[in-house]
Amino acid sequence: MQAIVIAVIVIIAVVVGVYYATLAPKPTPTEKRLLRTGWSWPTYIDPAVGSDNSASAAFCNLYDPLVWPTPTGTVEPWVAESWTVSEDGLVWTFKIRKGIKFHSGRELTAEDVVFSMERLITIGEGFSYLFAPYVDKAEVVDDYTVRFTLKKPFGPFLSALCRLYIVDKEEVLAHIVKPGPYGEMGDYAKQWLLEHDAGSGPYKVKEVVLEQYIKMEKFDDYWQDFAPKAPTEVVMLATAQAPSTTKTMMLNKELEVTDAWMTDEMLNDLDSAPGIHRVSVPEASEYYFMLHTKKPPLDDVHIRKALAYAFDYDRCMTEIYSRYTKATSCVPKGVMGYIPCQIYHRNLTKAQEELQKSKYYPDIIENPDKYVIKFHWNSDVPERERDALLFAECAAEIGLKVELVKTPWSKIVEESADMEAAGHIYNTLVASHYPEAGSLLESRYHSKNVKSWEQDEWLMNATIDAMIEDALSTIDPDERAQKYAQIQREIMKICPSLFIYDYKTTCAIQDYVEWPAAEDNSKAIPLMGYNYAFRLWQIHSEEGTTQSVIGSASGVGSILATLALTTVSASKKLKSPSFVFY
Repeated sequence: MQAIVIAVIVIIAVVVGVYYATLAPKPTPTEKRLLRTGWSWPTYIDPAVGSDNSASAAFCNLYDPLVWPTPTGTVEPWVAESWTVSEDGLVWTFKIRKGIKFHSGRELTAEDVVFSMERLITIGEGFSYLFAPYVDKAEVVDDYTVRFTLKKPFGPFLSALCRLYIVDKEEVLAHIVKPGPYGEMGDYAKQWLLEHDAGSGPYKVKEVVLEQYIKMEKFDDYWQDFAPKAPTEVVMLATAQAPSTTKTMMLNKELEVTDAWMTDEMLNDLDSAPGIHRVSVPEASEYYFMLHTKKPPLDDVHIRKALAYAFDYDRCMTEIYSRYTKATSCVPKGVMGYIPCQIYHRNLTKAQEELQKSKYYPDIIENPDKYVIKFHWNSDVPERERDALLFAECAAEIGLKVELVKTPWSKIVEESADMEAAGHIYNTLVASHYPEAGSLLESRYHSKNVKSWEQDEWLMNATIDAMIEDALSTIDPDERAQKYAQIQREIMKICPSLFIYDYKTTCAIQDYVEWPAAEDNSKAIPLMGYNYAFRLWQIHSEEGTTQSVIGSASGVGSILATLALTTVSASKKLKSPSFVFY
Protein backbone atom coordinates (compact mmCIF):
# COMPACT_ATOMS: atom_id res chain seq x y z
CA MET A 1 0.00 0.00 0.00
CA GLN A 2 2.85 2.40 0.89
CA ALA A 3 4.50 1.63 -2.45
CA ILE A 4 1.24 2.42 -4.25
CA VAL A 5 0.79 5.71 -2.36
CA ILE A 6 4.37 6.75 -3.09
CA ALA A 7 3.95 5.83 -6.76
CA VAL A 8 0.75 7.89 -6.98
CA ILE A 9 2.47 10.90 -5.34
CA VAL A 10 5.40 10.66 -7.77
CA ILE A 11 3.03 10.42 -10.75
CA ILE A 12 1.07 13.46 -9.54
CA ALA A 13 4.30 15.38 -8.99
CA VAL A 14 5.54 14.56 -12.47
CA VAL A 15 2.18 15.46 -14.06
CA VAL A 16 2.00 18.77 -12.21
CA GLY A 17 5.64 19.46 -13.02
CA VAL A 18 5.18 18.73 -16.70
CA TYR A 19 2.05 20.90 -16.71
CA TYR A 20 3.89 23.89 -15.27
CA ALA A 21 6.85 23.27 -17.52
CA THR A 22 4.95 22.85 -20.76
CA LEU A 23 1.29 23.82 -20.59
CA ALA A 24 0.72 26.39 -17.87
CA PRO A 25 0.86 30.05 -18.90
CA LYS A 26 4.46 31.22 -18.42
CA PRO A 27 5.33 34.60 -17.00
CA THR A 28 7.64 36.70 -19.16
CA PRO A 29 11.18 36.29 -17.79
CA THR A 30 12.95 39.41 -16.65
CA GLU A 31 16.48 39.12 -18.00
CA LYS A 32 19.26 40.25 -15.74
CA ARG A 33 22.45 41.30 -17.44
CA LEU A 34 25.16 42.49 -15.09
CA LEU A 35 28.07 44.71 -16.16
CA ARG A 36 30.88 45.31 -13.66
CA THR A 37 33.51 47.87 -14.66
CA GLY A 38 36.73 49.07 -13.01
CA TRP A 39 37.57 52.71 -12.23
CA SER A 40 39.82 55.03 -10.31
CA TRP A 41 38.32 56.72 -7.27
CA PRO A 42 36.78 58.89 -5.83
CA THR A 43 33.77 59.27 -8.12
CA TYR A 44 31.48 62.22 -7.48
CA ILE A 45 28.13 61.60 -9.18
CA ASP A 46 26.77 65.10 -8.53
CA PRO A 47 26.97 66.80 -11.98
CA ALA A 48 27.80 70.12 -10.30
CA VAL A 49 30.79 68.59 -8.51
CA GLY A 50 32.47 65.79 -10.48
CA SER A 51 34.52 66.30 -13.64
CA ASP A 52 37.00 63.44 -13.98
CA ASN A 53 36.80 60.30 -16.10
CA SER A 54 34.72 58.14 -13.77
CA ALA A 55 32.37 61.01 -12.88
CA SER A 56 31.88 61.83 -16.56
CA ALA A 57 31.01 58.20 -17.29
CA ALA A 58 28.50 58.17 -14.44
CA PHE A 59 26.88 61.40 -15.65
CA CYS A 60 26.30 59.97 -19.13
CA ASN A 61 24.24 57.17 -17.61
CA LEU A 62 22.45 58.86 -14.72
CA TYR A 63 21.67 62.18 -16.42
CA ASP A 64 20.82 63.66 -19.79
CA PRO A 65 22.90 66.57 -21.15
CA LEU A 66 21.35 69.40 -23.11
CA VAL A 67 23.11 68.22 -26.31
CA TRP A 68 25.00 65.02 -27.12
CA PRO A 69 28.49 64.82 -28.74
CA THR A 70 29.04 62.78 -31.90
CA PRO A 71 32.04 60.78 -33.18
CA THR A 72 32.80 63.58 -35.65
CA GLY A 73 33.25 66.18 -32.90
CA THR A 74 29.94 67.94 -33.51
CA VAL A 75 26.83 67.79 -31.31
CA GLU A 76 23.31 66.55 -31.91
CA PRO A 77 19.94 67.37 -30.29
CA TRP A 78 19.21 65.63 -27.01
CA VAL A 79 17.24 67.29 -24.21
CA ALA A 80 17.26 70.30 -26.50
CA GLU A 81 15.60 69.25 -29.75
CA SER A 82 16.43 72.51 -31.59
CA TRP A 83 18.03 75.90 -31.00
CA THR A 84 18.68 79.33 -32.45
CA VAL A 85 21.36 81.92 -31.79
CA SER A 86 21.32 85.69 -32.31
CA GLU A 87 23.61 87.25 -34.91
CA ASP A 88 25.92 88.62 -32.23
CA GLY A 89 26.20 85.17 -30.63
CA LEU A 90 24.97 86.39 -27.26
CA VAL A 91 21.45 84.96 -27.06
CA TRP A 92 20.84 81.23 -27.37
CA THR A 93 17.29 79.85 -27.35
CA PHE A 94 16.61 76.12 -26.91
CA LYS A 95 13.43 74.14 -27.43
CA ILE A 96 13.19 71.36 -24.85
CA ARG A 97 11.99 67.91 -25.87
CA LYS A 98 8.63 66.97 -24.39
CA GLY A 99 8.01 63.72 -22.54
CA ILE A 100 11.41 63.13 -20.92
CA LYS A 101 10.89 61.67 -17.46
CA PHE A 102 13.12 61.98 -14.45
CA HIS A 103 13.68 58.92 -12.29
CA SER A 104 11.17 60.48 -9.90
CA GLY A 105 8.48 60.21 -12.59
CA ARG A 106 8.27 63.98 -13.10
CA GLU A 107 8.61 65.46 -16.58
CA LEU A 108 11.76 67.39 -17.46
CA THR A 109 10.93 71.01 -18.34
CA ALA A 110 12.66 74.31 -19.02
CA GLU A 111 12.54 75.08 -15.29
CA ASP A 112 14.86 72.14 -14.62
CA VAL A 113 17.32 73.27 -17.31
CA VAL A 114 17.57 76.79 -15.89
CA PHE A 115 17.90 75.42 -12.36
CA SER A 116 20.71 73.07 -13.47
CA MET A 117 22.73 75.90 -15.02
CA GLU A 118 22.24 78.18 -12.04
CA ARG A 119 23.13 75.43 -9.57
CA LEU A 120 26.30 74.52 -11.50
CA ILE A 121 27.54 78.11 -11.67
CA THR A 122 26.64 78.87 -8.05
CA ILE A 123 28.43 75.82 -6.66
CA GLY A 124 31.43 76.68 -8.84
CA GLU A 125 32.89 73.18 -9.05
CA GLY A 126 33.00 70.48 -11.71
CA PHE A 127 32.40 71.85 -15.19
CA SER A 128 31.19 75.24 -13.97
CA TYR A 129 34.30 76.98 -15.35
CA LEU A 130 32.99 76.34 -18.86
CA PHE A 131 29.96 78.54 -18.24
CA ALA A 132 30.68 80.93 -15.36
CA PRO A 133 32.78 83.40 -17.41
CA TYR A 134 30.15 83.60 -20.15
CA VAL A 135 26.58 83.02 -18.92
CA ASP A 136 24.92 86.25 -17.80
CA LYS A 137 21.46 84.79 -17.17
CA ALA A 138 19.31 81.74 -17.81
CA GLU A 139 15.57 82.23 -18.31
CA VAL A 140 12.44 80.14 -18.68
CA VAL A 141 10.53 81.41 -21.73
CA ASP A 142 7.80 78.78 -21.39
CA ASP A 143 7.55 75.18 -20.16
CA TYR A 144 9.65 73.90 -23.07
CA THR A 145 11.80 76.90 -24.03
CA VAL A 146 15.02 78.13 -22.40
CA ARG A 147 17.02 81.27 -23.15
CA PHE A 148 20.67 81.79 -22.22
CA THR A 149 22.14 85.28 -22.50
CA LEU A 150 25.94 85.49 -22.59
CA LYS A 151 28.16 88.26 -21.30
CA LYS A 152 30.38 87.95 -24.36
CA PRO A 153 30.46 85.70 -27.43
CA PHE A 154 31.62 82.15 -26.81
CA GLY A 155 31.77 80.21 -30.07
CA PRO A 156 32.02 76.72 -28.51
CA PHE A 157 29.04 77.38 -26.20
CA LEU A 158 26.93 74.77 -27.97
CA SER A 159 29.68 72.13 -27.70
CA ALA A 160 30.26 72.99 -24.04
CA LEU A 161 26.60 72.23 -23.30
CA CYS A 162 27.52 68.53 -23.52
CA ARG A 163 28.63 69.20 -19.93
CA LEU A 164 25.33 70.67 -18.73
CA TYR A 165 23.59 67.68 -17.16
CA ILE A 166 19.97 68.33 -16.25
CA VAL A 167 18.86 67.71 -12.65
CA ASP A 168 15.34 67.32 -11.30
CA LYS A 169 14.74 70.66 -9.54
CA GLU A 170 12.02 69.35 -7.23
CA GLU A 171 14.09 66.33 -6.25
CA VAL A 172 17.10 68.51 -5.41
CA LEU A 173 15.02 71.00 -3.42
CA ALA A 174 13.45 68.14 -1.47
CA HIS A 175 16.86 67.07 -0.20
CA ILE A 176 18.68 70.29 0.62
CA VAL A 177 20.11 70.68 4.10
CA LYS A 178 19.99 74.03 5.88
CA PRO A 179 21.92 75.94 6.88
CA GLY A 180 24.47 75.63 4.10
CA PRO A 181 26.97 77.65 2.05
CA TYR A 182 24.42 78.62 -0.61
CA GLY A 183 21.98 80.77 1.37
CA GLU A 184 18.36 79.82 0.80
CA MET A 185 19.53 76.73 -1.08
CA GLY A 186 21.38 75.41 1.96
CA ASP A 187 23.84 72.78 0.75
CA TYR A 188 22.06 72.51 -2.66
CA ALA A 189 21.57 68.80 -1.84
CA LYS A 190 25.29 68.12 -2.33
CA GLN A 191 25.37 65.71 0.60
CA TRP A 192 22.36 63.74 -0.70
CA LEU A 193 23.74 63.63 -4.23
CA LEU A 194 26.88 61.87 -3.06
CA GLU A 195 24.86 58.66 -2.91
CA HIS A 196 21.73 59.39 -4.98
CA ASP A 197 20.83 60.86 -8.34
CA ALA A 198 18.25 63.37 -9.55
CA GLY A 199 18.53 62.52 -13.23
CA SER A 200 16.61 61.31 -16.24
CA GLY A 201 19.32 59.07 -17.70
CA PRO A 202 19.01 55.46 -18.87
CA TYR A 203 20.16 54.19 -15.47
CA LYS A 204 19.34 55.23 -11.92
CA VAL A 205 21.28 54.83 -8.71
CA LYS A 206 20.49 51.68 -6.78
CA GLU A 207 23.25 51.87 -4.19
CA VAL A 208 26.44 53.80 -3.54
CA VAL A 209 29.16 52.82 -1.10
CA LEU A 210 31.66 55.67 -1.12
CA GLU A 211 35.20 54.72 -2.09
CA GLN A 212 33.98 51.25 -3.13
CA TYR A 213 31.28 51.13 -5.80
CA ILE A 214 28.27 52.65 -7.52
CA LYS A 215 25.44 50.32 -8.47
CA MET A 216 22.97 51.43 -11.15
CA GLU A 217 19.85 49.78 -12.51
CA LYS A 218 18.06 50.24 -15.82
CA PHE A 219 15.43 52.99 -15.94
CA ASP A 220 12.55 51.42 -17.88
CA ASP A 221 10.86 54.75 -18.69
CA TYR A 222 13.89 56.17 -20.49
CA TRP A 223 12.94 58.05 -23.64
CA GLN A 224 15.65 56.54 -25.86
CA ASP A 225 16.11 52.92 -26.98
CA PHE A 226 18.43 50.39 -25.36
CA ALA A 227 20.49 47.83 -27.25
CA PRO A 228 18.72 44.42 -27.30
CA LYS A 229 21.00 42.95 -24.63
CA ALA A 230 21.94 46.13 -22.79
CA PRO A 231 22.98 45.73 -19.15
CA THR A 232 20.09 45.84 -16.71
CA GLU A 233 22.48 46.53 -13.85
CA VAL A 234 25.86 48.26 -13.88
CA VAL A 235 28.41 48.36 -11.09
CA MET A 236 31.29 50.85 -11.19
CA LEU A 237 33.98 49.43 -8.90
CA ALA A 238 37.06 51.10 -7.42
CA THR A 239 39.83 48.89 -8.81
CA ALA A 240 42.65 51.15 -10.04
CA GLN A 241 44.68 50.88 -6.85
CA ALA A 242 44.73 47.07 -6.96
CA PRO A 243 45.80 45.83 -10.40
CA SER A 244 46.65 42.32 -9.19
CA THR A 245 43.20 41.96 -7.64
CA THR A 246 41.67 43.31 -10.84
CA LYS A 247 43.50 40.65 -12.85
CA THR A 248 42.22 37.90 -10.53
CA MET A 249 38.66 39.22 -10.76
CA MET A 250 38.83 39.17 -14.56
CA LEU A 251 40.15 35.61 -14.62
CA ASN A 252 37.37 34.55 -12.23
CA LYS A 253 34.76 36.41 -14.29
CA GLU A 254 33.92 38.66 -11.34
CA LEU A 255 34.59 41.75 -13.45
CA GLU A 256 33.63 42.47 -17.06
CA VAL A 257 35.94 45.40 -17.87
CA THR A 258 39.15 46.56 -16.17
CA ASP A 259 40.01 50.14 -15.37
CA ALA A 260 42.14 52.07 -17.86
CA TRP A 261 45.28 52.21 -15.72
CA MET A 262 46.57 48.67 -16.18
CA THR A 263 50.14 48.37 -17.47
CA ASP A 264 50.92 46.95 -20.90
CA GLU A 265 52.34 43.83 -19.25
CA MET A 266 49.17 43.24 -17.22
CA LEU A 267 46.96 43.84 -20.24
CA ASN A 268 49.00 41.42 -22.32
CA ASP A 269 48.63 38.75 -19.64
CA LEU A 270 44.86 39.16 -19.63
CA ASP A 271 44.74 39.28 -23.42
CA SER A 272 46.35 35.85 -23.56
CA ALA A 273 43.82 34.38 -21.12
CA PRO A 274 40.84 32.45 -22.59
CA GLY A 275 37.69 34.53 -22.99
CA ILE A 276 39.38 37.90 -22.43
CA HIS A 277 40.79 40.42 -24.90
CA ARG A 278 42.21 43.93 -24.74
CA VAL A 279 40.56 46.89 -26.43
CA SER A 280 41.36 50.54 -27.09
CA VAL A 281 38.95 53.42 -27.52
CA PRO A 282 40.24 56.87 -28.59
CA GLU A 283 39.42 59.90 -26.47
CA ALA A 284 40.11 63.62 -26.71
CA SER A 285 43.12 63.62 -24.39
CA GLU A 286 46.83 64.12 -24.99
CA TYR A 287 49.97 63.27 -23.04
CA TYR A 288 52.63 65.99 -22.83
CA PHE A 289 56.08 66.71 -21.50
CA MET A 290 55.44 70.25 -20.22
CA LEU A 291 58.54 72.48 -20.47
CA HIS A 292 58.85 75.42 -18.04
CA THR A 293 59.44 78.23 -20.54
CA LYS A 294 60.42 80.77 -17.86
CA LYS A 295 63.04 78.65 -16.07
CA PRO A 296 66.60 78.55 -17.48
CA PRO A 297 67.76 76.87 -19.62
CA LEU A 298 64.25 76.08 -20.96
CA ASP A 299 63.53 79.78 -21.34
CA ASP A 300 65.54 79.49 -24.57
CA VAL A 301 63.40 78.18 -27.44
CA HIS A 302 66.45 76.56 -29.05
CA ILE A 303 67.10 74.41 -25.96
CA ARG A 304 63.46 73.33 -26.04
CA LYS A 305 63.68 72.49 -29.73
CA ALA A 306 66.96 70.61 -29.21
CA LEU A 307 65.23 68.42 -26.62
CA ALA A 308 62.24 67.95 -28.92
CA TYR A 309 64.47 66.72 -31.75
CA ALA A 310 66.60 64.56 -29.43
CA PHE A 311 63.71 62.57 -27.94
CA ASP A 312 63.08 59.11 -29.36
CA TYR A 313 59.30 59.14 -29.90
CA ASP A 314 59.22 55.83 -31.75
CA ARG A 315 61.08 54.01 -29.00
CA CYS A 316 58.82 55.57 -26.38
CA MET A 317 55.73 54.34 -28.20
CA THR A 318 57.14 50.90 -28.93
CA GLU A 319 58.65 50.11 -25.53
CA ILE A 320 56.31 51.93 -23.15
CA TYR A 321 53.09 53.14 -24.74
CA SER A 322 52.28 50.78 -27.58
CA ARG A 323 48.60 50.92 -26.59
CA TYR A 324 48.38 54.59 -27.55
CA THR A 325 48.82 56.62 -30.77
CA LYS A 326 51.74 58.97 -31.36
CA ALA A 327 50.66 62.61 -31.16
CA THR A 328 50.53 64.63 -34.37
CA SER A 329 49.62 68.04 -32.94
CA CYS A 330 49.32 69.92 -29.66
CA VAL A 331 45.69 68.75 -29.49
CA PRO A 332 44.46 65.19 -30.05
CA LYS A 333 43.13 63.96 -33.34
CA GLY A 334 39.35 63.85 -33.45
CA VAL A 335 38.42 67.15 -31.86
CA MET A 336 36.90 69.84 -34.08
CA GLY A 337 39.66 72.13 -35.37
CA TYR A 338 42.52 69.62 -35.08
CA ILE A 339 45.18 69.67 -37.81
CA PRO A 340 48.26 67.41 -38.15
CA CYS A 341 51.17 69.81 -37.59
CA GLN A 342 53.82 67.90 -35.60
CA ILE A 343 57.25 69.03 -36.80
CA TYR A 344 59.43 67.30 -34.19
CA HIS A 345 60.87 63.85 -34.59
CA ARG A 346 64.08 62.05 -33.61
CA ASN A 347 66.90 63.87 -35.45
CA LEU A 348 70.15 64.34 -33.53
CA THR A 349 71.65 66.51 -36.27
CA LYS A 350 68.83 69.04 -35.98
CA ALA A 351 69.02 68.78 -32.18
CA GLN A 352 72.71 69.78 -32.29
CA GLU A 353 71.95 72.62 -34.71
CA GLU A 354 69.29 74.02 -32.37
CA LEU A 355 71.59 73.64 -29.39
CA GLN A 356 74.29 75.69 -31.12
CA LYS A 357 71.79 78.52 -31.72
CA SER A 358 71.10 78.78 -27.98
CA LYS A 359 72.32 81.70 -25.89
CA TYR A 360 73.62 79.11 -23.42
CA TYR A 361 75.93 77.43 -25.96
CA PRO A 362 78.75 76.34 -25.58
CA ASP A 363 78.71 76.77 -21.79
CA ILE A 364 75.77 74.41 -21.38
CA ILE A 365 77.87 71.64 -22.96
CA GLU A 366 81.14 72.53 -21.26
CA ASN A 367 79.54 72.94 -17.81
CA PRO A 368 76.39 70.82 -17.82
CA ASP A 369 76.11 70.82 -14.00
CA LYS A 370 75.27 74.52 -14.16
CA TYR A 371 72.21 73.75 -16.31
CA VAL A 372 70.67 70.65 -14.76
CA ILE A 373 67.13 70.10 -16.04
CA LYS A 374 64.87 68.64 -13.36
CA PHE A 375 62.18 66.29 -14.64
CA HIS A 376 59.43 65.85 -12.01
CA TRP A 377 57.70 62.61 -12.95
CA ASN A 378 54.35 61.53 -11.56
CA SER A 379 55.06 58.72 -9.08
CA ASP A 380 51.36 57.88 -8.75
CA VAL A 381 51.70 56.30 -12.21
CA PRO A 382 54.92 54.22 -12.01
CA GLU A 383 55.03 53.85 -15.79
CA ARG A 384 55.82 57.57 -15.99
CA GLU A 385 59.33 56.94 -14.68
CA ARG A 386 60.15 54.92 -17.77
CA ASP A 387 59.51 57.74 -20.23
CA ALA A 388 61.33 60.20 -17.95
CA LEU A 389 64.37 57.88 -17.98
CA LEU A 390 64.20 57.68 -21.76
CA PHE A 391 64.06 61.47 -21.98
CA ALA A 392 67.14 61.81 -19.77
CA GLU A 393 68.99 59.25 -21.88
CA CYS A 394 68.15 61.11 -25.10
CA ALA A 395 69.14 64.48 -23.61
CA ALA A 396 72.51 63.05 -22.57
CA GLU A 397 73.20 62.15 -26.21
CA ILE A 398 73.38 65.87 -27.03
CA GLY A 399 75.28 66.77 -23.86
CA LEU A 400 72.40 67.96 -21.63
CA LYS A 401 71.97 66.76 -18.06
CA VAL A 402 68.54 65.73 -16.77
CA GLU A 403 67.81 64.85 -13.13
CA LEU A 404 64.71 62.80 -12.35
CA VAL A 405 62.61 63.86 -9.36
CA LYS A 406 60.05 61.35 -8.07
CA THR A 407 56.97 63.46 -7.30
CA PRO A 408 53.50 62.34 -6.11
CA TRP A 409 50.51 63.81 -7.89
CA SER A 410 49.45 65.93 -4.90
CA LYS A 411 52.89 67.54 -4.86
CA ILE A 412 52.74 68.18 -8.61
CA VAL A 413 49.44 70.05 -8.16
CA GLU A 414 51.02 72.09 -5.36
CA GLU A 415 54.17 72.91 -7.35
CA SER A 416 52.12 73.87 -10.39
CA ALA A 417 50.76 76.89 -8.51
CA ASP A 418 54.22 78.39 -7.91
CA MET A 419 56.37 79.43 -10.86
CA GLU A 420 59.57 79.41 -8.80
CA ALA A 421 58.93 76.09 -7.06
CA ALA A 422 57.84 74.31 -10.23
CA GLY A 423 60.21 71.85 -11.87
CA HIS A 424 61.60 72.15 -15.38
CA ILE A 425 59.45 69.36 -16.83
CA TYR A 426 56.27 67.46 -15.93
CA ASN A 427 54.76 64.51 -17.80
CA THR A 428 50.99 64.89 -17.67
CA LEU A 429 47.84 63.75 -19.48
CA VAL A 430 45.20 66.45 -20.11
CA ALA A 431 41.67 65.93 -21.42
CA SER A 432 39.55 68.16 -23.63
CA HIS A 433 36.47 69.34 -21.76
CA TYR A 434 34.31 69.79 -24.84
CA PRO A 435 34.89 68.34 -28.32
CA GLU A 436 36.81 71.26 -29.82
CA ALA A 437 40.48 72.12 -30.09
CA GLY A 438 39.73 75.38 -28.28
CA SER A 439 39.15 73.56 -25.01
CA LEU A 440 42.72 72.25 -24.78
CA LEU A 441 44.30 75.30 -26.40
CA GLU A 442 42.75 77.48 -23.71
CA SER A 443 43.39 75.23 -20.72
CA ARG A 444 46.91 74.38 -21.87
CA TYR A 445 48.27 77.67 -23.19
CA HIS A 446 46.19 80.71 -22.18
CA SER A 447 47.75 82.84 -19.46
CA LYS A 448 44.61 82.81 -17.33
CA ASN A 449 45.21 79.12 -16.63
CA VAL A 450 48.74 79.40 -15.26
CA LYS A 451 49.07 78.03 -11.74
CA SER A 452 47.08 75.02 -12.88
CA TRP A 453 48.49 71.50 -13.27
CA GLU A 454 47.05 71.59 -16.80
CA GLN A 455 49.64 74.20 -17.78
CA ASP A 456 53.12 73.78 -16.38
CA GLU A 457 54.71 75.60 -19.32
CA TRP A 458 54.16 79.08 -17.83
CA LEU A 459 53.94 80.28 -21.41
CA MET A 460 52.21 83.64 -20.71
CA ASN A 461 52.44 84.67 -24.35
CA ALA A 462 50.27 87.71 -25.17
CA THR A 463 50.12 86.81 -28.86
CA ILE A 464 48.89 83.27 -28.16
CA ASP A 465 46.39 84.62 -25.59
CA ALA A 466 44.92 87.01 -28.15
CA MET A 467 44.69 84.30 -30.80
CA ILE A 468 42.87 81.94 -28.41
CA GLU A 469 40.44 84.65 -27.28
CA ASP A 470 39.73 85.60 -30.88
CA ALA A 471 39.04 81.99 -31.85
CA LEU A 472 36.74 81.34 -28.88
CA SER A 473 34.70 84.46 -29.65
CA THR A 474 34.19 83.39 -33.26
CA ILE A 475 30.65 82.12 -33.84
CA ASP A 476 31.06 80.53 -37.27
CA PRO A 477 32.48 77.01 -36.68
CA ASP A 478 34.43 76.84 -39.95
CA GLU A 479 36.10 80.16 -39.29
CA ARG A 480 36.75 79.12 -35.69
CA ALA A 481 38.38 75.87 -36.87
CA GLN A 482 40.71 77.82 -39.16
CA LYS A 483 41.78 79.96 -36.23
CA TYR A 484 42.37 76.87 -34.10
CA ALA A 485 44.61 75.55 -36.87
CA GLN A 486 46.75 78.68 -36.89
CA ILE A 487 47.15 78.56 -33.10
CA GLN A 488 48.36 74.95 -33.31
CA ARG A 489 51.02 75.93 -35.87
CA GLU A 490 52.21 78.84 -33.73
CA ILE A 491 52.44 76.72 -30.59
CA MET A 492 54.42 74.12 -32.50
CA LYS A 493 56.93 76.80 -33.57
CA ILE A 494 57.66 77.99 -30.04
CA CYS A 495 57.84 74.42 -28.65
CA PRO A 496 56.53 74.87 -25.09
CA SER A 497 55.87 71.11 -24.84
CA LEU A 498 56.80 67.76 -26.27
CA PHE A 499 53.71 66.11 -27.72
CA ILE A 500 53.92 62.40 -26.91
CA TYR A 501 50.69 60.51 -27.54
CA ASP A 502 46.96 60.76 -28.07
CA TYR A 503 45.35 58.87 -25.23
CA LYS A 504 43.16 55.83 -25.73
CA THR A 505 41.10 54.19 -23.05
CA THR A 506 42.85 50.80 -23.04
CA CYS A 507 41.61 47.95 -20.92
CA ALA A 508 40.79 44.25 -20.86
CA ILE A 509 37.24 43.06 -21.46
CA GLN A 510 35.39 39.75 -21.29
CA ASP A 511 34.54 38.27 -24.71
CA TYR A 512 30.84 38.17 -23.85
CA VAL A 513 30.71 41.97 -23.54
CA GLU A 514 30.05 44.04 -26.67
CA TRP A 515 31.32 47.63 -26.43
CA PRO A 516 30.39 49.50 -29.66
CA ALA A 517 33.23 52.06 -29.54
CA ALA A 518 35.77 49.28 -28.91
CA GLU A 519 34.36 47.07 -31.67
CA ASP A 520 34.49 49.96 -34.14
CA ASN A 521 36.60 53.01 -33.25
CA SER A 522 34.71 55.09 -35.81
CA LYS A 523 31.83 55.02 -33.31
CA ALA A 524 34.00 56.43 -30.53
CA ILE A 525 33.00 59.84 -29.18
CA PRO A 526 36.10 62.00 -28.56
CA LEU A 527 34.91 63.33 -25.22
CA MET A 528 35.71 61.93 -21.79
CA GLY A 529 32.99 59.67 -20.40
CA TYR A 530 30.68 59.45 -23.38
CA ASN A 531 31.96 56.13 -24.70
CA TYR A 532 30.56 54.61 -21.51
CA ALA A 533 26.90 55.07 -22.48
CA PHE A 534 26.04 51.62 -21.13
CA ARG A 535 22.58 51.44 -22.75
CA LEU A 536 24.40 50.84 -26.06
CA TRP A 537 26.59 48.03 -24.70
CA GLN A 538 25.48 44.41 -24.81
CA ILE A 539 26.05 41.44 -22.53
CA HIS A 540 26.07 38.03 -24.21
CA SER A 541 26.47 35.10 -21.82
CA GLU A 542 29.20 32.62 -22.64
CA GLU A 543 26.70 29.92 -23.63
CA GLY A 544 24.45 32.21 -25.63
CA THR A 545 21.88 32.42 -22.84
CA THR A 546 21.10 35.15 -20.37
CA GLN A 547 20.56 34.84 -16.70
CA SER A 548 16.90 35.36 -15.86
CA VAL A 549 14.70 36.19 -12.97
CA ILE A 550 11.70 33.88 -13.46
CA GLY A 551 8.28 34.92 -12.21
CA SER A 552 7.17 32.09 -9.97
CA ALA A 553 4.10 29.89 -10.24
CA SER A 554 2.43 29.54 -6.87
CA GLY A 555 3.91 27.47 -4.07
CA VAL A 556 5.11 23.97 -4.71
CA GLY A 557 4.14 24.11 -8.36
CA SER A 558 7.16 26.28 -9.25
CA ILE A 559 9.52 23.90 -7.49
CA LEU A 560 7.99 20.92 -9.27
CA ALA A 561 8.18 22.75 -12.57
CA THR A 562 11.89 23.32 -12.06
CA LEU A 563 12.35 19.70 -11.03
CA ALA A 564 10.50 18.50 -14.12
CA LEU A 565 12.60 20.72 -16.38
CA THR A 566 15.78 19.42 -14.82
CA THR A 567 14.60 15.81 -15.13
CA VAL A 568 13.63 16.18 -18.78
CA SER A 569 16.89 17.93 -19.55
CA ALA A 570 18.92 15.22 -17.81
CA SER A 571 17.05 12.43 -19.54
CA LYS A 572 17.99 13.90 -22.91
CA LYS A 573 21.57 14.52 -21.71
CA LEU A 574 21.22 18.20 -22.60
CA LYS A 575 22.86 21.04 -20.76
CA SER A 576 20.07 23.10 -19.23
CA PRO A 577 20.17 26.90 -19.16
CA SER A 578 21.51 28.56 -16.04
CA PHE A 579 18.63 30.13 -14.11
CA VAL A 580 19.14 32.46 -11.20
CA PHE A 581 16.32 32.96 -8.69
CA TYR A 582 16.02 36.06 -6.50
